[in-house]
Order: sequence, then C-alpha cells, then structure tokens
Amino acid sequence: INGFYHESEGCHTREEVEPGMNAEQINKILELSGVKASYVGFQNGEENGWYSHGDGPETRPESEERAAKFYLWMVEFLDQQLYEAEEQNQEDVFDAGVTLPEEEHERDHDRFGPRTRRRRTAIFVGHGDFMSLVLKRIVAGFGHAVEKESIPHRSAFVHNNTGITELEYFGNGKFLIMSSNQTPHLSGPDDGHLITGGSLKDGWSYLMPNDNFLLDAEVAIAFSDEVQPHVQEQTGALRSLYLSKGVGSNSFIADMNHLDVTDAADRDASNELTVVVNRGLQVVGCASLDEKTGRLSDVVIRPSARRSQAAESLIEAVKSHARQSQKVEKIVVQPKTDEGRAFFKKMGFEFVNDVGQYSEDGTCENIRMECKL
Repeated sequence: INGFYHESEGCHTREEVEPGMNAEQINKILELSGVKASYVGFQNGEENGWYSHGDGPETRPESEERAAKFYLWMVEFLDQQLYEAEEQNQEDVFDAGVTLPEEEHERDHDRFGPRTRRRRTAIFVGHGDFMSLVLKRIVAGFGHAVEKESIPHRSAFVHNNTGITELEYFGNGKFLIMSSNQTPHLSGPDDGHLITGGSLKDGWSYLMPNDNFLLDAEVAIAFSDEVQPHVQEQTGALRSLYLSKGVGSNSFIADMNHLDVTDAADRDASNELTVVVNRGLQVVGCASLDEKTGRLSDVVIRPSARRSQAAESLIEAVKSHARQSQKVEKIVVQPKTDEGRAFFKKMGFEFVNDVGQYSEDGTCENIRMECKL
C-alpha cells in the first residue's frame, strides 16, 4: 500500500486535515481477506495516517511532486518484477506478443475469456485526477514538465468511477497504453446508469487552466543547436506549415519574410540564433537571426496568435538582443507581401529598395528593408 497514491488535494474536511488510516487500521480491514500488506510512502511513518503530514489541502505543486515520486516508485516496482521473474524463470511473465498454437482460439479483446497461460498483472487502484497526473508522466516517458507552477496542465486524462486503463509494460519505463477509461464490467443492457463520474458535469472541466494563465507570452533566444527538443519540434512544424507555398489566409507572417533556397544554402548555423515566443511550453512564434550578417529570416507566427502582440514581441526581442550583442549595426529582412512590408515598417524598418519582381502569386522577391540599431 503506497501512501503516495491518493487523490489530489489530500484528505480534509472543510479545510481541516484528516490524517487518514495508518497501517494498523488498514491491516484490521484486510484481516478478513487474509491479505498481508506492506507499506511505503507514509510520510510520517506507517504508524501514522497516510495524510497525517498534511497541514491543509494539498496544493497543485505538491500533487505534481507526489505524482513524480509515485511514477518513479511504480517503474522501479515493475522493473523489479521483471528482474525477479527472469532470474527465477517465472512462467507468468512472458512475451504476450507471441501466440502459441494452443492459444490461437483466444480473443485478446475478450477481457472475460479464458486464457491458456496466466500472466502476471499489477493492479493500481486510485482516484481520477491523480491517476491523470501519473498517466501524463507515463505518456511523456520521463519528459513530462510542469508548464506553470500552481496551474493545472493543459491536458488531462478523464476517468469514470471504476474506469479501467490498461497498460502493457516492457521495462525501463516503456509502456503501451492498450485502452483508457474502459468499463467492460458495466456493459450490460441495464448498466448504463452505473457509469458515473466521467463527464464534464462531474467537474473535469475545472482541470483546464484559465486562458489568463496561458496567454502570457515570453521570448527566449538560443543558438539553433541549443534549442530544447520540444521547442525544436514545434518551430519545425510552424515553419513547415506556414512558410510553405499555398497557405492562403494564413500567410500574414508566413510569406512576409521567407528565405528562398539559395539564401538558405548560404546560412552559417554557427552564427544562427533561434528566437521563439512561448506561452508556457507552447511556441506561438519564431524567427532565425544570423548574428554575423544581421539577416532575420523564417519569421512565422501562429495564425491564432496574431491578434495578440506575439509578432511585435518577437521583433522587439530580436532588436533588443542585437543592440546588446553589438555584433551587427542593422537587421535586414526581405518581406514578400504588402502586409509583411507594412508590418515591418510599423516595427521601425525602412526600405533599402522598394522595387522588386512580382510573382504570379502576388509575392515579391527582391525588396529589402533594414532597421538600424
């Protein structure tokens, strides 16, 4: 019995802490079944209640920290099961992806059907929100990060009361999520009223953070080879979607400063900085700045973020960094569209030449604008 595995916010009645049961009290309940339990995670010792350490309702950061502890313990527990089974040649741990001839009649999706070989199964019985915190760490594969302290994450897993999520474990933190929030035990024709607890009316929508906490934009600058993987993935997707030809109404920032292939070939990655506008862990805009030439390229803003000041914040951050670094005297852009040129003019850029060759799609290749620092 793991004292870390309880619902978010702990145990309390009207803000007054309830200590929860201790090991002795739990053992008395289990006596009738003959189960002998072991205990871990009782933070004040198993002689005290599992929430006796609390001084009020558990905060969100405390729930996240506890979920990280439980996830680590769970992976270690499962790994130990695998190691012991391998050393002792246990028959109930085997590769279920291989079907033996005598198992060809079995239907894997029939949870109540007989099995020729019994498999070792670990069952974790807990509460919905905390299970969601653990599942997010399982899905992230040790890469989960709290986006904003004290604020719920922007995604969550929902569970019905008695809902079952089935995982297959392959060791070293590797999981397959086989199903989520299933209720096969409540699948009878008269069981519909027994499925409860998993709707929006049951309060799950309150886990979604308010936009006021997510729309604050921050600008980060890093050398292109030092960009964090989750940022690199998002900037790559942004550029692929909105710097490509034929993006139609999404082409405000997309085409206004798009490098052609010949320019891209001349770029020196050692001088290139990636500038991103973040809302929490979400990237809403990015650009590339060559610190040697002052060339600003691949400027792209998510269409849904254009009504905010994301684009302005991006360009102001570029100008501020360039002034502080003192490596260039001006920033140079080549916007392709009239809208792009109007935007850069508003941001303090001036035309170097305003005559260019227009393409059939209405873009112009040769117009340059500069902003002196």
